[in-house]
Amino acid sequence: MTAKRGFSLIETMVAIALMAIIVVAILSAFSAITLAANRHQQETTLDRLTRSEAEYIKSQVYSPGPPPAGNTTVYQNIPAVSGYTFAYQVLYYSALTNPPNFNAGNPDVGLQKITLTVRGPNGSSEVLIFMKEQP
Repeated sequence: MTAKRGFSLIETMVAIALMAIIVVAILSAFSAITLAANRHQQETTLDRLTRSEAEYIKSQVYSPGPPPAGNTTVYQNIPAVSGYTFAYQVLYYSALTNPPNFNAGNPDVGLQKITLTVRGPNGSSEVLIFMKEQP
């Protein structure tokens, strides 16, 4: 009779262990890619919402004076989007102070500094500051 040669138990166990390490590495890479894609999608949505709101504000006519009580700003456009919050700050320029500055309590002389802050669900935020001048 001829002796049949096969794999020993140790060789089989080493092959299974190496295969398990490779499978775990591949699965963790897919997991990292999925998490990165989700975060990128949220940041892209944050940027798109911020730019959209800024374009809307820029397209509006100059709104003099502070907004009426109970209204955060007269420029607000986008309704609440799930997980995203919008904050507006309108400051008015005053040349009467030394040095001249922007402040919410200044009288409106035709120049506004608008700060738009958008916060995303993953803790990221985007701040956009721009000026609006009365024609």
